[in-house]
Amino acid sequence: MEPIKIGILNLMQNKLETMYNFQRALKLDSVELIFYYSATRYVDRTLSPEITDNMRPLDLDEIKNLDGFIISGSPVEKLDFPQVSYFDEINDLIDQLNHINMPQLYVCWGAMAALNRIYDIQKKLLPHKVFGIFQNQILKDSKYLDNISDNFPAPHARYAEMDHEEIQNNPHLTIKAISENGLLTLVESVDRNQTFVFSHLEYQKDSLDNEYRRELASPKVKQPFPALNYYSPLDRKPTFAWKQTQLNFYHNWLQSVSEYKLTTC
Repeated sequence: MEPIKIGILNLMQNKLETMYNFQRALKLDSVELIFYYSATRYVDRTLSPEITDNMRPLDLDEIKNLDGFIISGSPVEKLDFPQVSYFDEINDLIDQLNHINMPQLYVCWGAMAALNRIYDIQKKLLPHKVFGIFQNQILKDSKYLDNISDNFPAPHARYAEMDHEEIQNNPHLTIKAISENGLLTLVESVDRNQTFVFSHLEYQKDSLDNEYRRELASPKVKQPFPALNYYSPLDRKPTFAWKQTQLNFYHNWLQSVSEYKLTTC
């Protein structure tokens, strides 16, 4: 069988690190990853060859040739959706993916944007950034959580949350897992190939530390704090408590993409 082709729209500022994260999380011989960046966001900006050599501007005409698609997070949770410069482009992509109904995985802000666009779920700012490794409770069975134990560890890093009541009242959506502090971890569509994950399970061991150091160096972030439950109490170095969870979750998602491809060939 030919490799399954997964498109990934990379909206993060640290594009090369994000590309590496997804490559590690989705590392299987039977998977081909095609990375895209926003065409509208960079229409008048020059990207480094490191990016243009590894990623393409988003082309909606190519989407139908893929087997699955991922929209990454983006550090724009504090903005209202219409304030995001490339939001029309994202909406066009989400509309097309929803129309095709190919397997879709939306991550963090990508999940927020898709829930808003498809189901009109509203976003709310949190009192402060949620940043660290938290235990996550499984509320309902999910094929994407097979071989993952209850209260599994996962990294969260965001400033916003979607309205739980609106999700619970929507018959097309179900909350599968929440974090120990009551925030969304995994939401799924009941009748579409749509998965919304709010944990950055694609993060590698040093990702949270790198994010903290970027915030320390940024004049836009006031009093950043290090990730909770992340650094070893012995040597203060990053730990990778979610590694097995990452491998199992992405293996399960890729398996579902492969099974869906077989039914549509």
